[in-house]
Amino acid sequence: ADEFADEFNIAGRFTDPDDFFKNGKFDIAYIATPHPSHYEQVKACLKNHIPVLCEKPVVMNYEQYEEVLSLSKENNTFLMEGMWVRFLPSFRKLLELHDHKKIGDIFSIIACMYFKAPRDEHSRYYDPEKGGGSLLDLGVYCVFLSTLLMGRPKSIKSVGRLSNKNIDEACGILLSCRHGCYAMLESSLLVKSNGPAEIYGTEGLIRLLNPWFEKCPGIEIEMNNGDKEKIPLGWEGHGLQFEIEEVVNCVAEGKIESALMPSSLSGEVLKIMDEIREQIHVVYEADE
Repeated sequence: ADEFADEFNIAGRFTDPDDFFKNGKFDIAYIATPHPSHYEQVKACLKNHIPVLCEKPVVMNYEQYEEVLSLSKENNTFLMEGMWVRFLPSFRKLLELHDHKKIGDIFSIIACMYFKAPRDEHSRYYDPEKGGGSLLDLGVYCVFLSTLLMGRPKSIKSVGRLSNKNIDEACGILLSCRHGCYAMLESSLLVKSNGPAEIYGTEGLIRLLNPWFEKCPGIEIEMNNGDKEKIPLGWEGHGLQFEIEEVVNCVAEGKIESALMPSSLSGEVLKIMDEIREQIHVVYEADE
């Protein structure tokens, strides 16, 4: 922390949360600690009227989210989940195509996110005390994509491969939505390669090229009539700056939530995640 603060000329540096709140005046807190820490840290910031951008998942479950959301409203203090993909140019373009019904009505989504995590039971990927598992770390992006485009599912079916500590090494999800729409999603800590995310509509297909959940190099469109189009994408840096710009603008305007990443959207994703975890029997101590 001292090395980082020295390099960027930051005056305040704290290792104790109480000192942080007592001695600092902060415009915004960005919380990027392991998932189980979010709940208490978000609450502490909101109680001290510090606007919060908190990494996904914003808390461990929907019950916790109801509480922090209530605190945000009571203290008139901004809160947003750091679902950074929502603000990437790739997702903005996808939503533009969706709004203009480029491929007609969407009826299915296929999306996977894999990361071959090192087999270390003390790493955040495999340690239950750190919120380990593929769903909270990876699968949340797939669930978010489906919820963003198709809304709340009518039914959820999921299966999981659990480790000896009962966290999901891999998870398969089928979401059934209104009007016969569905999403087939998968996350895994056991697989190395990733593929594109595919969105199928009545008039064609949109393909977010790999890595669709990070710096997507482009979007491919294939229409049923044979027409094809490729939209190249690119931006400076990794892309976290886009969500930061949104938060800064919202706080400057006195808002307590973002219209682009509203609390209702984060809440719906958490509800789906809660149901998936119940079905595959993954429970964390931090859920209590």
